[in-house]
Amino acid sequence: MYINEFLGTWILMFLGNGAVVVAVISGGYDLFGVAILWGFAVTFAIYAAGGVSGAHLNPAVTIPLTIYRKFPVRKVPLYIICQILGAFFATVVLYAVWSGAIVHFEKVNGIIRSAIGATPAESGARSAMIFFTFAPNPAFATANGWGWDTVSPLQWFLSEAVITACLVWWIFALTDEKNPMAPKVAGIAPAIIGGVVAALVAYEAPISMAALNPARDLGPRIFCYFAGWGPVAFPGPRGLWWMPSLSTIVGGIIGGAIYQYLTRPFFLKSSSK
Repeated sequence: MYINEFLGTWILMFLGNGAVVVAVISGGYDLFGVAILWGFAVTFAIYAAGGVSGAHLNPAVTIPLTIYRKFPVRKVPLYIICQILGAFFATVVLYAVWSGAIVHFEKVNGIIRSAIGATPAESGARSAMIFFTFAPNPAFATANGWGWDTVSPLQWFLSEAVITACLVWWIFALTDEKNPMAPKVAGIAPAIIGGVVAALVAYEAPISMAALNPARDLGPRIFCYFAGWGPVAFPGPRGLWWMPSLSTIVGGIIGGAIYQYLTRPFFLKSSSK
């Protein structure tokens, strides 16, 4: 069970962040392409691991499932550890394959990995964004002349919390047998969830790269700290390395509560008539 949660998260991150690597380093994809490939990554990861571990792949999903769907509390620590490790080792593989191209990209663009920078354009975040998240998105910030203060900490928190709440709300709705609108075709829910993630990434990525998942940010961030990015990873350009993790967990809990208390009771009443 736990190894499949690790493998599912590895697939998610290898394909999802693989798309980010291609987009940033080679210009091979635009935002829409990255969003679509993140959607595929989510879908494929759920199909691969869902039959064994349930394919949470995300602490911001595991925690609401524990609160509202009676997922066993005793399993939560190992689930989260496996999710973070899956993201970490996917980053190891991506870096091993792409390190030469990343170094070339940094050299051509005058990027110093460990530089905090007064603006995203002057920061090592321009290459670190391949693996973990920032607000604002360093690529969009560089192209548009944005400073770090273009997205305030409160805006960062709210944006991530809102999209993660939406994600968890949809996951709960799509997987609830009591929901009369839940997919009736076996195995279709993972594809719909992948589409939801693609839409959220396409909308939100310019603000804070649409983390949606503490493991998606934290696992790569730990690797990158030791791979030369140092203070760009911890404590981060504004000392807010914890923001993607806290905001997504809070958002997931809120999204689960909205479904559980404001949506599900009405589905139950309507289906009982």
